[in-house]
Amino acid sequence: MKKVIRLTESDLTRLVKRIIKEREDEMGFDSSDDCERLFSTMEYVFNDFMDFVKTSPEEQSPEDMYDDLQSELGGILYQAEEMECEDIQDLEIMYNDYLREFAEYVELF
Repeated sequence: MKKVIRLTESDLTRLVKRIIKEREDEMGFDSSDDCERLFSTMEYVFNDFMDFVKTSPEEQSPEDMYDDLQSELGGILYQAEEMECEDIQDLEIMYNDYLREFAEYVELF
């Protein structure tokens, strides 16, 4: 029997931040790294989020899951804006592609 766990948005946010921090530690990132790390961070967060959704598909409604993913990836995009990254348009394309892929996966649209 599967165990159902409930996560609040703040729980999910803390989880994703911890994953990002662990990933940065594993890859040797520090706060002085340039914008390039945001691409791998966004990819990692998306893949980790998809793994979670695939193993716990009934945790939240598809709309809530989409909102959570949009929030997490949007935070990375916001970082790129704050850092004034030159290649922010490529990151925005990645952001939109990931949201579209997720929406198709959960048959949201």
